[in-house]
Amino acid sequence: MVRPRALVPTLLALALPAVAPAWSAPAHHRAAPATAPAAAAAGRFTFYGLGPAAAGQGLAQAEAALGQALKPLPPARARAANAAGAAAASAPGGTCHYRATDAQPGVRYAVAGDVITRIETRDTRYTTVSGVHVGDTVEHAQQAYGKRLTLAPHPYFDKGHTLTVYSPDKRFALVMEANDQGRIITLRGGRLPEVGWLEGCS
Repeated sequence: MVRPRALVPTLLALALPAVAPAWSAPAHHRAAPATAPAAAAAGRFTFYGLGPAAAGQGLAQAEAALGQALKPLPPARARAANAAGAAAASAPGGTCHYRATDAQPGVRYAVAGDVITRIETRDTRYTTVSGVHVGDTVEHAQQAYGKRLTLAPHPYFDKGHTLTVYSPDKRFALVMEANDQGRIITLRGGRLPEVGWLEGCS
């Protein structure tokens, strides 16, 4: 015969939701380490880009994380993919150029010298860690990020906006751009100031 008191812990375990330990905060809430982050969240955009590679890593380190080479995009493809921009963006260590891998179709890596500065997409299949996709509304992004989201007018649209969520140490950011219809048209994560450049690499 089972004593009624013996059932109490079992019933409580079934009734109460699992509680994550205090150290398992979501990736987008964690402060960036002093050096380049080891990885972004796999398959989702964060301050650091799109995992398993991350902005701030050297090219070789990012390729090792991806398990594939990041191949330079032909100039014509890079210009077409960056039609919204006008000027070339450069950074200490070399001129900015784009690379890509077959493992992440629709994603571009901006590289200055041999360092990944930002990772970006206009592809609807990718999402941020808070569930925002290309094509979602500005209102959805505001609901997802709340007071952490900084909204500013977009210089290339009459009614568009840039939406930015900064890492706790202000060294990296998640940036979204919205058009006149209030729809997100691009996602990118990376280090500052490069991730804030609207032109990217031409």
